[in-house]
Amino acid sequence: MSSPLPVPAARRASRSLPLLAGLLLTDLLLAPLPALAQASSQLGDQAEPQQAALEAGGYKLIGQLETELNLDLNGRRGGRRGYSDLFNKTELGLYLSLPGGFAVNSVFKLEPADRPVDGSDRAFHAHAAWIDQLYLSWAQGPLQLFAGKIHPRFGMAWDEAPGLYGDDFAQGYELSEKIGGGVNLSLSDLLGATDRVGQHSVQLEFFQADRTGLSSSLFARRWSYQDGQGRLRYSARNRRAYGGPDNTEGVGNWVASLAGQEVPLPLGELSYTLGYSSRRAGLDSLQAGTAATERGSVAGLAWEVPLPWQLTATPLVEWVRQENADGLRGLRRQVLTSGAELARGPVSLAYVYEWMKESGTDRAQAAMHTASASYELPWVDGLVWTVGWRRLREEGQAANDYGTQLSYSFRF
Repeated sequence: MSSPLPVPAARRASRSLPLLAGLLLTDLLLAPLPALAQASSQLGDQAEPQQAALEAGGYKLIGQLETELNLDLNGRRGGRRGYSDLFNKTELGLYLSLPGGFAVNSVFKLEPADRPVDGSDRAFHAHAAWIDQLYLSWAQGPLQLFAGKIHPRFGMAWDEAPGLYGDDFAQGYELSEKIGGGVNLSLSDLLGATDRVGQHSVQLEFFQADRTGLSSSLFARRWSYQDGQGRLRYSARNRRAYGGPDNTEGVGNWVASLAGQEVPLPLGELSYTLGYSSRRAGLDSLQAGTAATERGSVAGLAWEVPLPWQLTATPLVEWVRQENADGLRGLRRQVLTSGAELARGPVSLAYVYEWMKESGTDRAQAAMHTASASYELPWVDGLVWTVGWRRLREEGQAANDYGTQLSYSFRF
């Protein structure tokens, strides 16, 4: 997912704008419904039903789906004219509890595949469907084990940053589509203090990039590579020859993290995350003689604060530093996401500032201001309309982009 800048134009176009009810039947999108073993970073509102399903024993299927219809109007940059991009993002998450504390967890996605931007208007261009997560978990008391195609826990801004474009930079360091396993230990459950101190857990995971058949996609090819003549090509399935950090033999890549949710404070509740990652270089860096193990650190927190007049403010900040970023010796990358959301009833306003700097082998810097407003439409539960703006400056150029999104979600 990484590139010289965490938010290349094609990826920026893959930010969501939800879909109409008529498209829901075919393009259902679920905001990732993670498994109990990874609850502390992704479970959200599904934590309690999953816990209840697990404790009840036997077989029980629960899930969540979300779908978005997005329209981005991207401003002119340099010699490239402005263009529009109409696209859908859909996610379906399913959780099946089994006897003995076991569960099968899965997430299916439909999103636009990464494609170079040439300034042409787009409508539902190069959409791909694939299995994003599929793993077996086992839980006994505060201990949880899991293995399969997982989503390692590193940071939270890629999921929690508010607004239409608030997580654009953070998506550059999100770890997804890995084959491996891990262990999660709930410290608060171990001490029997969850009701008093909130949820706290440590998690350790070992993995490699998914190169199995689960990396394959339908409708469009997702994995880019250069052929013998240097031409850009796309494959439906990932290969080790395509390179990239943690696209290695063996599960020698790992992430250790500590995270907390619903931590009570004198005023409001706190969520936080701390993490450290180690990812080995891929074949591209090895062949170029620039190979080095990427070391990443992340720290983030979000504080939900009740205010007068039925207002709720949620400031968020997250910082990431990567040494030998992308497995390239000497490349250092820093990413900052900071902002806040202000909500009252069905209306919410959000502002986020994002900043990225690379130094060492390559030098680059980008900064972005984003603002958006959302309204929960009264006609259907789970239907939200959002409008947003971003001003992105990168490579010495700045432009304004505008977008709108219609999203729909429900749990079952």
